[in-house]
Amino acid sequence: MKSYLEVPFEEKDEAKELGAKWDPEIRKWYAPDMESLLFEKWKINTDPVILLGEDRNYGGNKLFIDLIPKTCWFTNVRYCVHPTDWDRLRKHVYERVNYICEGCNIDTQNSNIILEAHERWDYNEETQTQKLVRIVALCRNCHESTHIGLAGLNGKGYEAKEHIKKVRKFTEQEYQKHENDAFEIWRRRNTIHWELDLSLITSNNIKLSKPTPNKDERTRISLTRIIGI
Repeated sequence: MKSYLEVPFEEKDEAKELGAKWDPEIRKWYAPDMESLLFEKWKINTDPVILLGEDRNYGGNKLFIDLIPKTCWFTNVRYCVHPTDWDRLRKHVYERVNYICEGCNIDTQNSNIILEAHERWDYNEETQTQKLVRIVALCRNCHESTHIGLAGLNGKGYEAKEHIKKVRKFTEQEYQKHENDAFEIWRRRNTIHWELDLSLITSNNIKLSKPTPNKDERTRISLTRIIGI
C-alpha cells in the first residue's frame, strides 16, 4: 500500500529530490519507503477544519460589490496560507454549503461552473486593521462580479455588471447606485495602509506558508506586482 503525500505543485521538485515518487493513476506523490522527512513536510492532514470565531452572517447573504483597497492587493488568504491547508480550507467552505453558490444559489455540482472561496473582511478605520471574519463559497461568475474592478481590468466588466443585475434583480439605476456606493467606500479605504489580521486562520490550526506582511511590506508587494519594480 502506497503512503501518499500532499505535495503542492510548486514544491514537487523538492519532494522528488527527497525521494518522493509520482503515481500517475492517482495523480499524487507518495513516499516509497515511508521516509520520515517526506511525511514531516507533506503528510496529508485529515483533521476537520473548524473555523471557530467566524461570523457566518457578516455581509449578509446577498451578492454585492466587495472591492479590496489598493494597499491590500496581492496579500490575501491564499497568498499566506500553505497550499495544502488552502485546499483543506476551501473544500471545507464548499462542503458546508453542499457546493451551492452563496451568491446566486446555483448548484455547482450539477453544472460546469467552478466554485471559489471568497474572503470577507472587516475594515476598522480607527485601528487601521483589515480583519478576516468570514469565508464564503461563490461560483466563478459571482466571484468575478463581487471584484468588479478586477473584472473590468480583465475585460469582463460588462458581464460582471449584468450578472449582479440579474442575481439582485437590479434596475440599471439601482445597479449604478450600488456600484457608486461601493467605489466611494473603496476610494476612502485606499487612503489607509491596513494591518492584516488573520487570527481566524492562525487560531484554527491552519498553517501559513508566509508570515503575515505588515503595512510597509504589503505596500511593497503590491507595487512590485503592479509595476514590476
